[in-house]
Amino acid sequence: MYLIPRKFLAFIYFCFSICIGQGLKLTISDYKPFPEKIFSLGIEPTQLEWSLVNKFLLLDENRTDLISLDHYGNLSLTSGFSNPNSRFGELIWMGVAPNGIRLIDRIENEIIFLDHRLNPIQTITLEHRIFPELATIDPWGRIYLYSKSYNGIFIFERAELNTIPFIDLSKEDQSFYCITDLASSQDGDLAVLFCDGSVKQYSRNGKIKFSTFTKINDPSFLVALANDWLVFNRQGKGESINSGDQLFIPNSSVPVTDIKTLDQSMAVLTKDHILILDVK
Repeated sequence: MYLIPRKFLAFIYFCFSICIGQGLKLTISDYKPFPEKIFSLGIEPTQLEWSLVNKFLLLDENRTDLISLDHYGNLSLTSGFSNPNSRFGELIWMGVAPNGIRLIDRIENEIIFLDHRLNPIQTITLEHRIFPELATIDPWGRIYLYSKSYNGIFIFERAELNTIPFIDLSKEDQSFYCITDLASSQDGDLAVLFCDGSVKQYSRNGKIKFSTFTKINDPSFLVALANDWLVFNRQGKGESINSGDQLFIPNSSVPVTDIKTLDQSMAVLTKDHILILDVK
């Protein structure tokens, strides 16, 4: 297990608490530097996800590498993903379902099923060639897929794609939308972060529940937290959609590569470590 000097943690905690003010509180829970093996293998994670038993999944989209990192820094790798002869085209997303892990290959228009030990189980080719560019998954395993080609968001569940768009963006206020990120809440609502900084929340039936704008410049990440949504940019500046509280990730953990939440915790991925924050 990686240990951080108490003085160092106390210093960061003090500075961080001062920066975020008196509203929503972010406190440092853990700091996980990458083990040397990640660097020796040439892996540069671009996405992370919470997994089972205090583990993290890390995806290197460029090398098509998927690894599992446990609390002690031990790695587990998928077999064959980074093989130069691998048939995978472009892995753009990973997510955790109740019964395993899901990967999306945009170019091959496929969803890949793995078990929690990273063993491939099956691959399903999507009926429509929607070539998804973004995705998120709800607590029951329903996957929302954004297709720029169709200008809409589709649902994949029970091993099948619903070919009727869940959200047809061409019928919204504008004829075309640019989407930055998607997120699903614990109750199954879907939120969409648009390139213009607007955020829209949809019910499980596809009805708009609210629409607002974030004050954050160049927002990149949208995550769900209890009954709130948080928006962050790569410079570590964030905002609570509900309260408007301004949030700041420590400078030592920017630029931010990815952000994911679990319960009241937030994991921040950087080029060489994962920072875990409690959000209250």
